[in-house]
Amino acid sequence: MKKIALASAALLLTGAASAAINPIPTTNGFSGALSIGVASGEVASNMYKGDDNGRINNFAAPESHGETDPLLMLDLRYTLADSRTQFVLGNQVHDALRLDFTQQLGVRQEIGDNGIVSAGLVFSGFGSKDVWANPYALGTEREETKRKSSGVRLGWEGIMGSNFSADVTRRKVELDDEKSGYALLDRNGNTTRFNLSYDWEFAPGHFLAPGVVIGQHDMDGKAMSNDSTGFKLDYGYRSGLYTLTANLYLGEQKYDAGNPLFGFKKADAQDFVIASNLMRHQLFGYKNVSGFVNVAYGKSDSDIDFYDAEVKRLGAGVMYTF
Repeated sequence: MKKIALASAALLLTGAASAAINPIPTTNGFSGALSIGVASGEVASNMYKGDDNGRINNFAAPESHGETDPLLMLDLRYTLADSRTQFVLGNQVHDALRLDFTQQLGVRQEIGDNGIVSAGLVFSGFGSKDVWANPYALGTEREETKRKSSGVRLGWEGIMGSNFSADVTRRKVELDDEKSGYALLDRNGNTTRFNLSYDWEFAPGHFLAPGVVIGQHDMDGKAMSNDSTGFKLDYGYRSGLYTLTANLYLGEQKYDAGNPLFGFKKADAQDFVIASNLMRHQLFGYKNVSGFVNVAYGKSDSDIDFYDAEVKRLGAGVMYTF
């Protein structure tokens, strides 16, 4: 199915200004973070379910509607310090940035000076969104259906002791009830995403991570299948009680086949996302509690107006680390 890196909704996140490589602790036991909050804004999308866009009367570009969602992130870890092994359960930052709340259950293993390798199972999380069973139904209330995904993720942080990190995720996507009407529009299938980034602390407290994101959506419907390429740039700054992060994503999607509803025109698109998060640590004097506010804007400009999408979001909440 068509996806956009609508970074906005969930930039609750960690606001980490240290290196993206998360070192394994030197002591045994549990660690992690829990974030709760709320985000509100404007969403325009014909493909994702919203409370105010159940009925459409034509195949025009989507209308904008207000939406408020809870923000929830869990990052739970257990460390075996002697063996340099860590078990993890939770989101990845850039999953949440894509309104993709996939959870990961996995293990990380330090391999001396050669970095940290990881492997895990990924599955649909508590923040996953419903979608329309038939997004193209006109003049009637569209029915909703569940979109689920599951698969595996492999990663290597600090490759061979360098500042490069990479991961690859392979997932199977299934809709409970796909009613798009044409075999070319079937949104079930498999997706693969590869990330490569370079982590650079270019000054004390300043962190920069450029990277590339390469994706392949091999769906049962060829008009929904696409290859995507993108560039991301993450920035972080930590000063005293405050952490500031900023995220930029630029990408494009190239589709395999034309859409039968639009004269067999392809839905090729360009994506743009920018977001920022400000975190205040030791909130109300509590050492492990931080407050955050974030703002984000995302837009996908498709060659078929029906698939355009846009999100404007403002969020706030608290994070507890342990």
